[in-house]
Amino acid sequence: MKYFLILLMMFLVSCKPETKYAFYENIPKLEEDKRIYPLSLLEVDKNIDVLIVIDNSGSMMSIQQNVIKNSKVFLEQFAKQPYINWKIGLISTDKAEPPYLGFDTSFDWTLIDSRDPNSFDKTVRIFQDAVSEFGTNGDASEYVFYNVKRTVDLYDGRGNSRAAFLRQNSHFVVIMISDEDEQSKDDFGAAYDAPAFFKTMSSYVAGNKILRFYGALNRKDLPGCDNPGDYTTYAGSQYEKIINMSNGFNISACLPDFGNDLAKIGKDIAALVGLPSLLLKQRTIADTIRVYYNDRLLAPGTKELGGVWFYEEDTNTINFYTMDFVQDINSDFFKIEFDVDDGHNRD
Repeated sequence: MKYFLILLMMFLVSCKPETKYAFYENIPKLEEDKRIYPLSLLEVDKNIDVLIVIDNSGSMMSIQQNVIKNSKVFLEQFAKQPYINWKIGLISTDKAEPPYLGFDTSFDWTLIDSRDPNSFDKTVRIFQDAVSEFGTNGDASEYVFYNVKRTVDLYDGRGNSRAAFLRQNSHFVVIMISDEDEQSKDDFGAAYDAPAFFKTMSSYVAGNKILRFYGALNRKDLPGCDNPGDYTTYAGSQYEKIINMSNGFNISACLPDFGNDLAKIGKDIAALVGLPSLLLKQRTIADTIRVYYNDRLLAPGTKELGGVWFYEEDTNTINFYTMDFVQDINSDFFKIEFDVDDGHNRD
């Protein structure tokens, strides 16, 4: 028995190198993956419908002019992003007026042509011209909530010749610009109390989409506002309630840096769609990934350190912080190089 065990051990030792060699022969070589990804493959939750309600009563001239003056800095936060399919509608607080922009004729992302450097400025001018038409001869009562629902219902695409304003797979943003109380509840009943109204409008948005309200308001308790004593406060108002319920925020319409605050709303709108990403078809070895755009190597890493993209292992996606570098989203492409992670450890 002793001699048998010795012979068996000698046999196993003599076979080990050959067995190991044979095992590694069966492992396929690492594949170097070089792929072309058209920008059309970018995966984003990209539809945002923006409805801007502007008070057109007698005291609104200065605020309307401020909107016109700062419309470019507002729009460029999201309208220039080639991965966001935005559309905008402009309506007043007057309960009987038709829309000013974006309903009978769409005002949307298709107006921006990356090959035409002037197309964005032309789009801004269309927006500015529409705001300048509001004037200050509207109804003395401000029906923000009522007019939002009235106009969306009027343009619902059902049983009439009007195209729907809201898209089925879209986030919905409402920006309220006024220097007066929201008065829909007073004249049209409890359905326009902020909690009830928010619940109603939430039903217009798909369950996986966001409904958000923002304000650009002139109220006596807001910074820079010097209103007469009979003006009410933002705190406790219908505006505050619906903005808080929707996780939006309000900016003061009374400050000299109104444009910077308006830009913050634009940035928050852009953030609703998340980051554009590319799904890789095979598992990668993360530190071998190289991403090129028009033969230019894009830096990985954090945005703060100058990175343009990062790899997320759980989803096997390359995620981009911005698309500002894109020249033609319809024709351009990424070239992505990486080694495939085939699960074998060759160390």
